[in-house]
Amino acid sequence: MRLITTVNGYPEHQEIDFIWSGYEEPLHLNDTEQRSNTASTLQIEADALPDAFQHHLDSARLILLHLPAFTDGRPYSLAAMLRQHYRFGGEIRVFGDVRAEQLDHLHRCGINSFILKEGQDAESALDKIGYFSKWYQPNISA
Repeated sequence: MRLITTVNGYPEHQEIDFIWSGYEEPLHLNDTEQRSNTASTLQIEADALPDAFQHHLDSARLILLHLPAFTDGRPYSLAAMLRQHYRFGGEIRVFGDVRAEQLDHLHRCGINSFILKEGQDAESALDKIGYFSKWYQPNISA
């Protein structure tokens, strides 16, 4: 898989085996199995409500946001809410139908790690972050 991360606003590219590479297997909000509160990875689906995940945020270092379709804007809103309202400072990684053209917009919403959809060129996607020089709204960052 192709992973693009941003470090101090600069994108980097690397290959990984799993979407949570370097972290524990993610806690899913619909898991029925009891787990400790020390989970460092949390996976949130696009239709999740804040009440379902807010009590897991203190122990999370990585949040995986699922983008089910290119046209679905809910992960953008979730990322912005995590950064602005809940003050989450860890890594937010988006996966699913993630295309190079979205990276700048996703990054501005607070997402700092991206798993590209199969067939997307990671090298050209790196140029998409910071592509626009002027914006009407402020940037949301970690």
